[in-house]
Amino acid sequence: MKIFRLLAFTVVLVGCGKFPVYGELEIARDADHPAVGRQISVTTWNVGYGALGADADFISDGGVHMRALDADEITTAVNEIGRVVGEFDAHILLFQELANVSVLTRNISVQDEIARNLTDYSAVYWEDLGVIAPTPYDISHGMGVYARTDIGVSTAVELPQEPGYFFLSVKRYYAAIVTEVPIRGTDRKWVLINIHLSAFDDGADVRRAQVKVVFDFARAEYAKGNYVVLGGDWNMRISDTDFAHTTSDKDLFWVYDFPQDLLPKGWQLGVDEQTPTVRTLQKPYIEGENYTAIIDGFAYSPNVRLNHIRTTDLKFENSDHHPVTAEFSVR
Repeated sequence: MKIFRLLAFTVVLVGCGKFPVYGELEIARDADHPAVGRQISVTTWNVGYGALGADADFISDGGVHMRALDADEITTAVNEIGRVVGEFDAHILLFQELANVSVLTRNISVQDEIARNLTDYSAVYWEDLGVIAPTPYDISHGMGVYARTDIGVSTAVELPQEPGYFFLSVKRYYAAIVTEVPIRGTDRKWVLINIHLSAFDDGADVRRAQVKVVFDFARAEYAKGNYVVLGGDWNMRISDTDFAHTTSDKDLFWVYDFPQDLLPKGWQLGVDEQTPTVRTLQKPYIEGENYTAIIDGFAYSPNVRLNHIRTTDLKFENSDHHPVTAEFSVR
């Protein structure tokens, strides 16, 4: 969530920003996978580019560091993220804040470690932030979809963008990564939409616009008879559950509630209200002191049933987000 203000660390800006590629994405297929049936399991996790573990704070969130963790700490976090990912048993894994070797991660690749632990999965990667620069100052950071079931197509659908740039031509871009999964024995599909919405737009205006566009797209897929599940980092509270904290209001400037008026009729949000999914970074994590909330989870169409959902409580040890896993079935 917090990565993009790190670009104030101007050493990475010796290069120029890349423009994103929207439309159909390349699918790396390491194996032939069967089509899924009328039930599907999905995990979403913002992995915090491997550099936002429990000991991290961040200056733009009221902390004191640009990069709080050293290379050994990031290596440990990335290895642990890979180990946890290797234990997931979902059909589809949706990742946000994947990063390759770059200055952001002290030249350690989160994406490579995840791929190493998911060798039997097909993979899709979309770059939402890129800088062309001499190694190790180049950056490739984005969103990923991993699947151990058949994928028909995966597409990056452009969402409303934040105005301006971080520096010169460098900015983060936004898209919904739409992955179509054929359903065995039918002509219908599961449509899985990976999202990572804006985090720091004033008044959450960009976030509202993004929610509207993504649900307009999702409703069109539902109208075709498809079964639609949106998952990811909404960067808004999708549950009003309160968790104990001592964080001051000045460090909660980015917190807004999900706009319920934009949730289409009959659609529902899927959350595990027992466990928070994100923590603030004004200081290293201390349970009961840092503000925590539920901003990661799912939304699903009226023809889909949520059978089970669970947030894995990792005590924010290696990311400032927790993974959320849900099982859905056709109504």
